[in-house]
Amino acid sequence: MTRGLFVIEPGALTTVQDLGRAGWGAWGVPASGALDEEALRLANRLVGNPPGAAALEVTLQGPVFKAIGDALLAVVGGAFGPAPGEVIRVEDGKTLALAAGPGAVRAIVAVAGGIDVPQVLGSRSTCVSARFGGFQGRRLQKGDVLSIGEPFGAPLPGRANVPRPPAGDVTLRAMPGPQEDLFDPEARAAFWAAAWRVLPESNRMGIRLRGESLGFVETSALPSEGTAPGAVQITAEGQPIVLLAERPTTGGYPKIATVASADLGVLARTAPGRIVRFERIPVDEARRLLAEREASDRAGSAR
Repeated sequence: MTRGLFVIEPGALTTVQDLGRAGWGAWGVPASGALDEEALRLANRLVGNPPGAAALEVTLQGPVFKAIGDALLAVVGGAFGPAPGEVIRVEDGKTLALAAGPGAVRAIVAVAGGIDVPQVLGSRSTCVSARFGGFQGRRLQKGDVLSIGEPFGAPLPGRANVPRPPAGDVTLRAMPGPQEDLFDPEARAAFWAAAWRVLPESNRMGIRLRGESLGFVETSALPSEGTAPGAVQITAEGQPIVLLAERPTTGGYPKIATVASADLGVLARTAPGRIVRFERIPVDEARRLLAEREASDRAGSAR
């Protein structure tokens, strides 16, 4: 190995992720991939990588690395490390600590050349729940050595980052879900009007929310069906779960809404304990927001 990262401290949950393995849902294989796709694309652009190159997703507590050979890194998303949103040069033998700043939940660490792990079913992403892909199918541990690929191109000048969740309540724009009609009018109105608190029991499968129960919905006749990222399932206790990249491929809970793709990154950056609210929008508006975000991703402009 000529270039790599030696893991001195792994952080709370650091995994290798890319844009995920699409097309395997019919076989029960979760897509996985970065929870914050917007941050992954921008971090890769900063260090000169293709937008879907494999990077590291860090959660709550950042890792500490020692460089094997010189390395260029960029941290995008939450405020981890000394210079979020900037390209950092780490010389051979030097260490880099990516400590979490106030309110930082999750970020992407892209390395020029990408994290060089084998592809499994067309992706380098770690599926934590099924223990395959990424680096040995698991989160990083102390003493791991990650290989880095050859650089793709020159890094971008300047700095850039994705928006942080605003102060106060976080608004998630969402469309009506496929089973919204199963809920009575009072429950539907309560869902869209309520304040929902993000629970620490959330994980890469879904963000769990807690608020006033929407009540029980009879689902015995409801067949399991495919799930989509951003789908808002309502549990038997009347509480929402927003499904994320590592969600199960099928589910039987009724889905009252679907969070717009453009807002899933903001949700991934929102800390447990924060309050989120849902704003109802039509499908066309969700598509417009995604197109706007993708144009911004391609530009890689400073924000």
